[in-house]
Amino acid sequence: MPNFRTRFSQSSEDQRVRAKLFGIGSAGCNIVDGAQFPKVAFSTSSADLARSHADRKVLVGQDRLLGISDADSDMMKRLPSIVGHELLDVFNNTELAFIMCGLGGVTGSVGSRVLNSVAKSKGVAGIAVVAMPFSAESFQRREVAARALGGLLESSAMCVVFDNDKLSSLAPNLPMSRAFGLLNGIMIRPVMDICATMSRNDISVFREVVGGSTYARFGLGLARGDERVQRVVDESLSSPWFDYDLKEVTSAIAVFSSADPWEKEIDKVLSLLESRLPSVRILWGSYADPNLGERIRLSLLLCKAK
Repeated sequence: MPNFRTRFSQSSEDQRVRAKLFGIGSAGCNIVDGAQFPKVAFSTSSADLARSHADRKVLVGQDRLLGISDADSDMMKRLPSIVGHELLDVFNNTELAFIMCGLGGVTGSVGSRVLNSVAKSKGVAGIAVVAMPFSAESFQRREVAARALGGLLESSAMCVVFDNDKLSSLAPNLPMSRAFGLLNGIMIRPVMDICATMSRNDISVFREVVGGSTYARFGLGLARGDERVQRVVDESLSSPWFDYDLKEVTSAIAVFSSADPWEKEIDKVLSLLESRLPSVRILWGSYADPNLGERIRLSLLLCKAK
């Protein structure tokens, strides 16, 4: 497959995609809590919702959640009577839903499937951003997570996966509570960059570029100085979550940021990515971030078939 690039359409601010974050369960509520986007906290625990600062809060009993999840496809066609209008209404005025959670527990594993199904029925593109359990956790928890992930890969426009095991390589000297806080910030980064560059007209292009290769992982690069372009690409591709042969990658979402993005620099970044990813289709965008100063940033979502 030859390389080719497609650029986000760079529409005006009022044409930016209408995105909403859905934090599911305790981990999901924590991930979305500080994000500057419309957000919904969804949990079977009133304690999770009491701590949340989300715009909307939805408390669902675990038995009801499991009952909705077990509904067959014919029943799901009658969504208002199955899930209730409060779950349908939270997707109003939304074109892109980021469904964020940790998999392995009932709320995250089942709730992510339910909300993704509701989003799909409403014509909303769903991007799942999920954390997988540590390999040292119980076999049952890992099995639940694996089954939930399989369902999300089938039904999401994209599923971005973060393995908790990689936290030790990312932050070997941090206490676990602070490491989780670091991971939460990293999981929000692709959300911020996609929303900064994607317009309403780009959703169909996004679906086309990703296609059936919905399994995505994330890399982030930051660099400054004379060789900053080479180093930002090297750093983004050295992400601990890219633990497979990069030749398997079929599509990529690349977002370049600097205080004043320069087309020549962006073109070099894309050329370097294409040289390292021989079969890739790249959907890319850029935006100015004055907070970067002399640094440049590259957010990279690499997609492949699971």
